[in-house]
Amino acid sequence: MKHVIIGTAGHVDHGKTCLIKALTGIDTDRLKEEKKRGITIELGFAYLDLENGQRVGIVDVPGHEKFVRNMLAGAGGMDLCMLVVAADEGIMPQTVEHLDILSILGIKNGVIVITKTDLVEPEFVELVAEDVKELVQGTFLENAPIVPMSVYKEQGLEELKQILQEQCAALPERGDAGHFRLPIDRVFTLKGFGTIVTGTLMEGKLKKDQNIVLYPENVPVKVRSLQVHSKDAETALAGQRVAVNVPDRKKEEILRGDVLATADSLYPTMMVDVKLEVLKHTDRVIKHGSRVHIYHGTKELLGKVALMNQDEVKAGECAYAQLRLEEKTVLRKGDHFVLRFYSPVETIGGGVVLDACPKKHRKNDKNAYHTFEIKEHGTESERIELAYLEHQGSFYSLKALVDKCSLERNQVKNLVKKLTEAGTLHLLYDEVYIHQEELKNYEKRMAQFLDAFHKEYPLKEGMGIEEARNKLGVGQNPKAVDALLELFKKNKVIKEENGIISKYRFKVVVKEDEDAIIQEITEQYRAFGFAPLATELYLKEHFKQKKFKPVFTSLLNKKVLIRLDEQYCLHVENYEKAKEVFREIAAEKTVVALGEYREKLGCSRRVAVPILEHFDKTGFTKKTEEGRVLK
Repeated sequence: MKHVIIGTAGHVDHGKTCLIKALTGIDTDRLKEEKKRGITIELGFAYLDLENGQRVGIVDVPGHEKFVRNMLAGAGGMDLCMLVVAADEGIMPQTVEHLDILSILGIKNGVIVITKTDLVEPEFVELVAEDVKELVQGTFLENAPIVPMSVYKEQGLEELKQILQEQCAALPERGDAGHFRLPIDRVFTLKGFGTIVTGTLMEGKLKKDQNIVLYPENVPVKVRSLQVHSKDAETALAGQRVAVNVPDRKKEEILRGDVLATADSLYPTMMVDVKLEVLKHTDRVIKHGSRVHIYHGTKELLGKVALMNQDEVKAGECAYAQLRLEEKTVLRKGDHFVLRFYSPVETIGGGVVLDACPKKHRKNDKNAYHTFEIKEHGTESERIELAYLEHQGSFYSLKALVDKCSLERNQVKNLVKKLTEAGTLHLLYDEVYIHQEELKNYEKRMAQFLDAFHKEYPLKEGMGIEEARNKLGVGQNPKAVDALLELFKKNKVIKEENGIISKYRFKVVVKEDEDAIIQEITEQYRAFGFAPLATELYLKEHFKQKKFKPVFTSLLNKKVLIRLDEQYCLHVENYEKAKEVFREIAAEKTVVALGEYREKLGCSRRVAVPILEHFDKTGFTKKTEEGRVLK
């Protein structure tokens, strides 16, 4: 069965609440203040059982100008509306404002109800009907049925029910696949249950005992129980009015405008890319930097309008803009919002969300304007590619991309596959992709670092891998670093050998004077044998030779010299001889003692100890209580 929410709209005291009571038998004026003043202040809720067995929810919104913010909280979940106009007063200011709001919010269906027909002559009802027809021209209600009725004489009630049933039947199914989302419009406590929240389930489905998240605070909560249309339920579906029991949260911790949703399905933001429209009849102008009230779902926010390519937007005009919010909220692409002037507070326009988690844009940036066009009119592939380009360094997972672009997972997966096959995207790891442009930027950055390194240290084979990791500057994401380095190697940007990274075509070029130093050092260390001079002293002896130390370091990097510890080095030939001597002793005795090895090698204890410790470190030997054994 299809689930539908019907909402009322219209000027204060035009009979909206009485109309709902006549339709449903339920009085939605539940507050003492509402009874006292005779007007709806807060949202009221009821349900209507149609002849075909369908139960639809009804939201009664306040009509008084002082409570438009409450009206906005209820209008966002409507599938169709009843625009109510009293026959004795006709079109009034809130009639016009409510119609504007419904249009901005993307409501597509509705019926016009002319109430209180018993208070005027039939001719006057016809005049009111003509005025309303003129008002709704060019809006979604242009061809809507008009039902004159009198609650007290019970005229027009059955006709209205029949029209509502027909319109409900024609509405498309909301669908319950994917993440659920419930904007909260009421919060209260109930003895024995704790905190209760209510709202219209915008999408997906919600189950009893389900673990969910309260946004924008991103706080985990659990659903203890559910009610749908005042009846206990195991599951709530998109389009239903729902009451949710969340006892692990205090009433004070939840606000109207907060959202219950699936974990990791929404991303709190303080910036939103939008296409906005200024109402045709307003005298107000939205300027770049204008402070405004923003209404989205059931939430009211303050923020500033940053226009992309103009200084102001006049009545009837549209523009691309970025809303810079004063607090965090959660939205999805395609959501509608309403803008009201900061002071005096009046409705001036609204629009649709193009990107719920954008980067900050600069005014008059041609590239930024182009991205807005893609966000509004681009293909799904173009939108996905743009998401990767705009959020370089974020390393989006496929799941995050699905949520950001508001597309189905399989759809995104197929599109990403095509973009990967075309070379536009590259797989990094675990369904995390990178755009070709971003990859090229990282490759360029790595090449620049290596160029500078090779210039400074021409005799070194390259920089250590850990230093290369840090140079990339991708934050605390070791998987991304490793994946990028692998792509660099695949693309022949770098090469790696023994943990040393260099440019792919880099080779150490030795000059004549450097060659002479190499000869000097290698011959000297061959001659030292197992009685080398301490490295620091050796370098000190040659400190006047500027290239001596770099050449020495180069020989260490190339493993021509083997550094035993901070003090001593051996020529690689002597080091291998030291290994062979150990093997010879181990062939006769399983365990080799330090003293015995030192004697056989013909060196001092101060050299024998670091040799053996180096053997241990490299896995050639293993130290035991009695001595050392071959590993």
